[in-house]
Amino acid sequence: MKKKPLIGLNTKLVRDGKDLYHKLDTNYVRAVQKAGGVAVVMPAFRSAAEAREYLGRLDGVVFTGGPDLDPKRWGERKHPKAELMVPERETSDYAATREALRRDLPTLAICCGAQELNVALGGSLHQHVGDLPGVKKHSDGVRHPVRTFGSSRLSEIVGIETPTVNSWHHQACARIGRDLIVTAGSPDGLVEAVESVTHRWVVGVQWHPERMQDDRRQRALFSALVSAAK
Repeated sequence: MKKKPLIGLNTKLVRDGKDLYHKLDTNYVRAVQKAGGVAVVMPAFRSAAEAREYLGRLDGVVFTGGPDLDPKRWGERKHPKAELMVPERETSDYAATREALRRDLPTLAICCGAQELNVALGGSLHQHVGDLPGVKKHSDGVRHPVRTFGSSRLSEIVGIETPTVNSWHHQACARIGRDLIVTAGSPDGLVEAVESVTHRWVVGVQWHPERMQDDRRQRALFSALVSAAK
């Protein structure tokens, strides 16, 4: 019997006084398990060396949602409505993202994870999409269609040109990082998905498929990740 692939999941870090706690939505874990993978909760890495040792034992990675990234990484000042993640998580996530790319691990990057992927490859973000003309609400789980572009990996996975997705974000990819292409957009012009053209399986989506497990097209994202990790 073949072993199920090990899929790493990064976590939020929540500060309580002097202590930091790992926090992870169980929907991510369940989505990986239903797709046939073994969910492995990754700790916060303090260095690239720690990330290298840990990811060397994994078969794939899911980078999860979370708070906002420090805009210093792409040369901007913090927006008044930005709520930055704790620095320890940001350090860890970038170390893990770079290591996953270096190892060419199958990677599904979700919401903040997709933004981290873009920034790690030299891209930038819109710090508050509410500032953009014509952009509608993209928070609190509102559902809307997106249009997939071209013969992308994403379009093959979801199987239709205009899948319905949910939105839990106020930031979005702006300048696209190197080796990434945009594979889906919203009707009001936001980037909704990216994927790498130089890695075997790296897909980033701005929505939260783990919260749409009743939709077979969203479950298919996790199934495709696990299949690639095998």
